[in-house]
Amino acid sequence: MKTTLHKASTPTPNEPGRADGQFVNGPKLLEILFPQPSRPTLRWLRDQQKARRIPFVKIGRLVFFCPDQVRRVWENRAV
Repeated sequence: MKTTLHKASTPTPNEPGRADGQFVNGPKLLEILFPQPSRPTLRWLRDQQKARRIPFVKIGRLVFFCPDQVRRVWENRAV
């Protein structure tokens, strides 16, 4: 069974977190990748991060994710 991730609408230049290569925080990542009825919790995302299952960038104590990179990793791991 293949997992289907929510595809965000076409990015617009003024829409933060939706353009290619943009980094977003955890709640915004979940909002971009999952529709509201099936959105996992922020705790689940932090567990994925802790287990190194998804790519992230730390700047000081802040953690950021690139939605495109996370989507690619999940699509490649889905079997």
